[in-house]
Parts: sequence; structure tokens; C-alpha cells
Amino acid sequence: MRPPRLRALRVHIAVTRVTLLLIALMLAMPVHASVVTVGDARFPAVLQDDSGRTLELKGAGLARYALFIRVYGAGLYGPQGVPAQGLLEQDERKRLEIEYFVDIEASDLARAADTILERQLEPALLQALAPRIDRLHDAYRPVRPGDRYVMEYLPGHGTELRLNGETLVTIEGRDFARAYFGIWLGDRPLSSSLRDALLGSGHGR
Repeated sequence: MRPPRLRALRVHIAVTRVTLLLIALMLAMPVHASVVTVGDARFPAVLQDDSGRTLELKGAGLARYALFIRVYGAGLYGPQGVPAQGLLEQDERKRLEIEYFVDIEASDLARAADTILERQLEPALLQALAPRIDRLHDAYRPVRPGDRYVMEYLPGHGTELRLNGETLVTIEGRDFARAYFGIWLGDRPLSSSLRDALLGSGHGR
């Protein structure tokens, strides 16, 4: 029979080996960024592109129709350290992701945008932007549940519209980005509660 001290030492060594093995397995596992869930849409707290640039989720919210129908979940991203409240006015990278929960035709997407732009913009500015607005609206495609549009403004490049990862069009101009992102973030937006959620006043569910 082994002495008690020897048995205790062997048990200690065995436990230490198991602990070290578990630590090694944990370190080998991928680290998943936290996500915010809005309806059925999930938005990572942090995004990083191929060039290593990082965007953080400023806020996320839910768009509804007639209070009861969930239309889409949206998330707003911007550079780390840039407050969401000033993101619309600044010449900073910004990204709006929208995941749909219902079928919507392309013409309805364009019509809804036109309605908001007409009430937000002065007639002269709206007329000046009209050719670029039409180009973006011509690129819209119908959406089905689970489809995701991404609208991203890149300073010096323009506003890219992507559907499920496919780039549909790029529209030049900081003025265009200010006007079009304003549909969600500006005065008299599509939805005040959604705007507040996107700007970080609370994640609307």
C-alpha cells in the first residue's frame, strides 16, 4: 500500500495535468464577439474588414409596421471612439445593416425612401441629389425574410449598397451619404424610436 503522501502527490499531479489540458483547450477555441439580437437579426458588437479597420456597433433597433408587424432589424456601425450622435454629420465611415423579416418589393423600398427624403430635404437639395438617388433606387432588389442590405459610406469613395454580400452600386459624395443615412438618423426620420435605438439610446427589440 502506497504511503498517504505519495498518493496525495499523484492525485495532485493528475489534477494539475487535467487543469492544464483544459486551459490549453480553452485557449485553442475561437473567441466569439458578443452580438446584439433584434428580432431574428444578429449584429456583432465589433466588425473588422480585410484591411484591419474596426467598426463598433453604436446601436440596434427594430422597425415595425402598424405596431405589431416586425419589418426588419437594423444595426448602425461607426469607428471606435466616434460618438454615434455626431456620426451623421461627420465625414466618417458609417455602416447601416438591415435584415428583413418580411417580403418587400424593390419599388416599395424606393417609395418609402422617397417619402422620407421629401419631408427632410429642401427642394433645391433634393433636386440636386435626384440623379444619384435614382441610381441607388434603380439598384434595389426585392427582399425576402433573412435577406440583409448593407449601406456603407467610405470617405473619399462613396456609399456602397450591398445585398447579402453582393455590391449593387456605389454612389459618390459626402452630401449624398448625409442625406440618405438621414432617412434613419436625421430629423423627422422613418422612425424616431428606431433612430434613438440606432444612436445608442437603447436597443429596441
